[in-house]
Amino acid sequence: MPLFTIDETRCKRDGLCAADCPVGCIVFEEGGLPEPHEKKQDYCLDCGHCMAVCPADAIRLTRFDAGSVPVDRSLNISLDQGEQFLKARRSVRAFRDESVDRDLLGRVLAVTEYGPSGHNARPTRWVVAEGRARVADVAGAVARWMRAESEAESDLARALHLPGIVRVWDNGTDIICRDAPALAVAVGPEQGITPQADGVIATAYLELALAAAGLGACWCGYLMAAAAHAAGVRELLGVADGEAVHGALLLGRPARRYAAVPPRPAPTVDWL
Repeated sequence: MPLFTIDETRCKRDGLCAADCPVGCIVFEEGGLPEPHEKKQDYCLDCGHCMAVCPADAIRLTRFDAGSVPVDRSLNISLDQGEQFLKARRSVRAFRDESVDRDLLGRVLAVTEYGPSGHNARPTRWVVAEGRARVADVAGAVARWMRAESEAESDLARALHLPGIVRVWDNGTDIICRDAPALAVAVGPEQGITPQADGVIATAYLELALAAAGLGACWCGYLMAAAAHAAGVRELLGVADGEAVHGALLLGRPARRYAAVPPRPAPTVDWL
C-alpha cells in the first residue's frame, strides 16, 4: 500500500508537502508530483503535516480513514481574545449537581489527540468516571490509601497532610474529588518516548477544551499520588502493569462564575 495518494488534478506541484514533512518521507522534484521516499517512508509519523500544509487538498495519507478538514479562518481568535481566555481560566473545585453530557465530553476528549506528542506517538488513553457515585467510588479508594499511609505515619503522609484529609473525609466532606460529577484520568505507558509529558499535555489540552465548552475542571493531585502508590486505586481505574496515571481532572458545570482576572507576577525570563 502506498504511503499516500495524490490527486493530480488538484496538486499544484509546489513541493510544500515535501518541504514540511518533519522526517523527509516525501520526495519532490520541480514540476513533478510528490512521491514517497523509498527508505524514509517507513518512518512516517502520521502527523498529517503534508495534508495540513497543502492548499489544494491534493494529498492524503492512506493510513487515515478520512481526509483533511479545511481550517476556518473566520474562527481564528485574536491575541487579546486568546490572552483573556487563558488568563480567565480558573481551577474549579465546586460543581453543580448536574451530569456531564457524554457526547460533549467525547467531543472535548477528541481535541486532546491534537496536542503535541513526542514522535506523534499519542500514547495517552482516557478512563472516565461518570456520575457522582462513580467518582465517589474513586475518592473512597484514594481515602483508603490515605488512611493506610496515615496509620503508618509515612513520610508521604506527613508531606501531603493526609491525616487531616482523612479526618475531613470521615466527617462527610470530600476534598479528594470534590463531589465532582465526572472524572477524566489520563493513562499511558511508563516507558516510551515521552509518555509522561504526553499525558500532561493531553490533560492540559482537555482542561482548556472543557473551559471553552463551558465546563470547569481541576487537577486531582490526590488521585495521581494514590495511583502512583496504591495497587487498589490502579486496579479500580484499570491501569495495567507498565502503565501509569499521568493526569487527572475533576470536571463538571461550575457552581460559581468568576468575574475578574486576578494579578500574577511577571514571569522570570533569562534572555540568551
